[in-house]
Amino acid sequence: MNRGRVIYEDEAEPNFRLAYPSAALAAFVAYYFEVNQSATLANPLYLNALPNLSNLLCISLNPQSWLSINQKTGTVNAVKGSRLLGNLTDLHTSIYPAGVHEFYVKFRPGMLGQLVGFRTGEVENANVDLAAFIRLTELEERMQAAAVFSERVRLMEAILVKPVLEIPIDYRQKVVQIALQKFDRNAFNPNQPLRAICRELGVSYPSLHRYFNETLGYSPKYCQKIIRFKNALQLYKRHGSRYPFEDIGYTDFSHFVKDARQLTQRLPSEL
Repeated sequence: MNRGRVIYEDEAEPNFRLAYPSAALAAFVAYYFEVNQSATLANPLYLNALPNLSNLLCISLNPQSWLSINQKTGTVNAVKGSRLLGNLTDLHTSIYPAGVHEFYVKFRPGMLGQLVGFRTGEVENANVDLAAFIRLTELEERMQAAAVFSERVRLMEAILVKPVLEIPIDYRQKVVQIALQKFDRNAFNPNQPLRAICRELGVSYPSLHRYFNETLGYSPKYCQKIIRFKNALQLYKRHGSRYPFEDIGYTDFSHFVKDARQLTQRLPSEL
């Protein structure tokens, strides 16, 4: 049985394209990417998505359905058309057959909610029709008419820049975004606990906890845990179980395996 695999942003894949946003949109958008499965492809592509904090806009460029499977609940969704994809609390496997062509915008945690009006926790594991949130027909037509990925990126940036720059980012959101960046960078510095990060940010832990819950719907500890696991899994894929997992905040390799089972119901080797 094909269990799928996790692909990281720095891995070259023939069926993927990836581009980063302009400076004007970098506070809102993490990156753009595209899944493009040739119509003559023999085998479907199986991809695993780890628990995460990001929301995605998915613009359908070709009317070919694909499958999304929640590996914890066993729920299978047949996905077709443009979608809003919520952040994941469970491992999901996407199965892309021949003919799938999708353009994605990966927003930074909490930022898509600022654009269309929800908290991250309110759309967890969601896979809903994008037309419920935005005027879709013209957007799809313009994206489908663009000949290449780079053109679609420029078009999407032009569409996003005005509404995004009109959104005020308050103090709480700024603190949360900086904290998330520190969680990512400090995944390799286990000697910097949350309270030390709070001191750097000039806030108390109760305040940081409140800001996270108000803007994302999750605690700082949970967010730090899933970011650390994502980074640790990448290191495991590169170096195997001999990597010193103590260097990234785990007690030992078995602690990392325990997190894998808790977050994904799988062993690291099955991801």
